[in-house]
Amino acid sequence: MRSPNRKFCFLLLPLLTVLAVALLGGCTKAAQQQEKTGAKEKITLKLAHSFPENHYLAKEGGVYWAETVKNLTQGRVEFQIYPAEQMGKADVLLDQVRNKVVDVAYVGVGYFSDKLPLSTVGQLPADYLSSCQGTKAYWNLLSNNLIEKEFTPNNVRPVFAVVLPPYQIVTVDKKINSLNDLKGLKIRTAGIQSLICEATGGTSVNLPAPEIFTAMQRKVVDGTYLPFVSFKPYQIEKIAKYSTSNVNMGTFAVTYCINESVWQSLPKDIQQAMIQAGKATMENLCRYQDENTQKLIQEFKAMGINIYEVDQKTLSELNQRIKPVLDDWAAKLDKRGLPGTETLRAYEKAVADAK
Repeated sequence: MRSPNRKFCFLLLPLLTVLAVALLGGCTKAAQQQEKTGAKEKITLKLAHSFPENHYLAKEGGVYWAETVKNLTQGRVEFQIYPAEQMGKADVLLDQVRNKVVDVAYVGVGYFSDKLPLSTVGQLPADYLSSCQGTKAYWNLLSNNLIEKEFTPNNVRPVFAVVLPPYQIVTVDKKINSLNDLKGLKIRTAGIQSLICEATGGTSVNLPAPEIFTAMQRKVVDGTYLPFVSFKPYQIEKIAKYSTSNVNMGTFAVTYCINESVWQSLPKDIQQAMIQAGKATMENLCRYQDENTQKLIQEFKAMGINIYEVDQKTLSELNQRIKPVLDDWAAKLDKRGLPGTETLRAYEKAVADAK
């Protein structure tokens, strides 16, 4: 005769087995759900730019921003980076990010004056000689005015923006001692610089930046407008013999933008991380440009390039010639029903406040 305890154990065993299977299944489902939730929280975005991988505007700009976002989010956000026009040339990247071919992209506003006309104000000559001052002023204007007026209607939002240091007059054979020395000079230009060139007596030749060296070497042009930080990427230090150091012939505004619908879909804490990364990137990139400008001036001087300041009389006359170009830029936008003059004055005020 079996003992009651033994009989009870036989009856309990199937019940324990069922319970164990249920518990194991529950744990497995919970683990699967946790893994699924973790996968949802991990975000991978595509970032595209047109610069070579070693270009400072990539390394100290877009890539720096992406790495900072990754660090601030503890790896929740990662980026697939497509450099060197892999996703399109510079003049199509706005459309690429607008249409969500990529999530984030470099947008040089000078390439898109039809879609971002007011934002090209950042390329006009202004009363500053450092990238950090110009960047602070330009970002102030974008944040308080132009993002909502021009960028979000194009389904994009800047995550950071910088302006390059003021462009100098760089020549092969001729030093600029007066405005007379600019007469008839063939100068490679881009965008509004062509109007500045003609207003100051030169002849504008529109060429892509990668063609500057060959054009100067073959005397297709007598010179170009560029900041010192752009010499080496285009090998200008190998061909130039003269460069001013205290003029402002305009500049170039660089923005990196995220698709607006992608931005709105992101959790608030990730948006905040991107904003924080943008501030850090602007500080890093403008400081990199300003510090390297001074180092490069000394380096180029040692190579034999004559880097000089134009005298105050010539500088004043040069600026007087340039001012009508700025006013004309504003007036043309006013005629189109856009606040051109208002934007120009706001930018000038922002530059003064950034000193």
